[in-house]
Amino acid sequence: MKIGHKYAISLAVLLCSLLIAIAIIVVEVLGRAPDYSKKSPSGQYLIESVPASSLLTPRDFVYLRFTDLNNPSQVYRTPLFSELELDMRADEDEKTVGVVFIEFDKSSKAFTLGLSSPKKHWLNFFISNTPYRVLEN
Repeated sequence: MKIGHKYAISLAVLLCSLLIAIAIIVVEVLGRAPDYSKKSPSGQYLIESVPASSLLTPRDFVYLRFTDLNNPSQVYRTPLFSELELDMRADEDEKTVGVVFIEFDKSSKAFTLGLSSPKKHWLNFFISNTPYRVLEN
């Protein structure tokens, strides 16, 4: 076997191992139990703060998981942000449900984030399953 072929096989094995490790971390973060949960004022949504710290993220990262209790298979996740910006006081009206600085539009199924410094992280590609926009400060 030629040396170049051995390096190609080694590189392929390394890349596969890396992809498997990332997949395991993502599945583990998505399946974590929340640190804090509360129902929206109407009782239709369960709002959960889920820790997202891992080998690939800072310790203070979290995301919010909104579950429509009328249709529990509908789960909406925010992008990652620092738990230092989290205030779980819930608010709800006919159009939106959320917590301080984070609103979920019930009709468009999108988040609006008013966080001072939302974290851009490549894991958001896997964690956040809902469109969002960030308000300018």
